[in-house]
Amino acid sequence: MPERPSRPANQPSSAPDRRALLEAFKDVVRTEQEKRSQQVSESTPVRRPLLWFMGGAIVVLLGVLLLQPAWLFPPAPLETPALREASVRVRMYVEMDRVEQFRNAKGRLPATLMEAGGDTTGLVYSTADDGYTLVGRDNGFSLTYTSTAGIAPRDFLGDSYRLIAQRKRP
Repeated sequence: MPERPSRPANQPSSAPDRRALLEAFKDVVRTEQEKRSQQVSESTPVRRPLLWFMGGAIVVLLGVLLLQPAWLFPPAPLETPALREASVRVRMYVEMDRVEQFRNAKGRLPATLMEAGGDTTGLVYSTADDGYTLVGRDNGFSLTYTSTAGIAPRDFLGDSYRLIAQRKRP
């Protein structure tokens, strides 16, 4: 069997060199981690004041929206009696048209405005014999239309659309 060359007696073992290399590597890794943590802490801004500012701004905005101060939300202008009457006439005219369309389609008057597909808010509808009565109300103001009185719905409407279109907008 061939002989292995023997290690010279004056050559040191490689085990201490490996340990020293491992320790040096650990030192480098530790140093790099410390540098990164310092960079992150230096580059991360303090966000608490910004958070407090944003929270305060949201609270103020919600307060303004809920309280609706007059200096920011001026009150709606009061409608004149003529404009209120015109608004009631237009609403009544729309419901009269629905009732007449229902009568033409079914051959009878609807029992209620709801049956004709209408809206009863502020209106009172009743039938009698061959006609109907429609009463419109708005804040103490009342207007009555009777279909058997001989007044056409278009004549009842008058110039209400023009009055509403000409009102001043805020």
